Formats: sequence, structure tokens, C-alpha cells
Amino acid sequence: MSFRGSVLGIGFAALLAISVASPAFAYGKENWQTTFAGTGVAPGTGSGFGFWGWCAFGGGVTSGNNGDCEFSQYVHGPSGSVTCEVSLNISAWTRASGTFVITGTATAHPASSTAACVAIFPGSTTFTGLDSGIPAAAGHYNLGGLGPGLVGEFQIQVTQVP
Repeated sequence: MSFRGSVLGIGFAALLAISVASPAFAYGKENWQTTFAGTGVAPGTGSGFGFWGWCAFGGGVTSGNNGDCEFSQYVHGPSGSVTCEVSLNISAWTRASGTFVITGTATAHPASSTAACVAIFPGSTTFTGLDSGIPAAAGHYNLGGLGPGLVGEFQIQVTQVP
């Protein structure tokens, strides 16, 4: 191996080590990260639904001024179905009530499903002081069932980022 090849190899290895050791700040420094997933069916009706996604909250420990959520959801039933993705751009959040309460805007994909998609959550394309339902304390939450007459599961993971 030539001297030039050795230097290139060492340089590439150093670059790889730096990129692996450096944290990713794609959305800035977040203080909280959450993931969530749930599925359910209404037995005997031919109806089912599911959702999965994540949120990152930044700008403080008890409240902040930035955040992002990305989630996918589906609802299928005998009269039709909706499958979509939602992006939440969070401009303010707080954990004062025991859950993350958020303010911001929502964008649905595909755009043609916006009304049906945001009707499920967050309710509209702009929202203020909306209770996300995500617990505001670190931990794993197995919330079990999803309501009367439904069979399914609902899990949330909340992590405080040091």
C-alpha cells in the first residue's frame, strides 16, 4: 500500500469515528424524545386502526419553544379507509399538566386526506394548548386497551435527553 493510500485510509477512518461519535442535531438540541404505537380492532365490525410515530421537544426541560412530531396512522372499515402521515411543527410546549401540552401546526400527507387525517389527531391544522396525551415523565407506558369494545394495545416511551 502506498503512503498516499495509507493517509487516505487513516483520514477516512478518522472522519468515520468523528461522525459516529457526534450526536445528530437534525432538529436542534431536544430535551425530550418520545415514541408511541398503538393498534386496535372492533371485533365483528371489520374495522381497525393503528398509529406509530415519535416526537422531540426542545428549548427547555419543563417547557420549550420548539418541537417536531412525525406519525403515521390508518383507519380501515367497511365504508372506507384513511392512511396518512402527519407532521407537527411545534412552536411551544409545556409539561405542567403531567402530559405534553403543545401549540403549533399540522401538515398531512397525502394532502387530499388532510381533513380526515387531522380529525383523528390533532383535530385541525393549527392547534393551541392541545393535550398530546403523552406522559411528561420519563418511562415506558403500557396503556393496554384502547377503549370499550376494542381489542388492541397502546405503548409510549418517554426519554429525557441529558
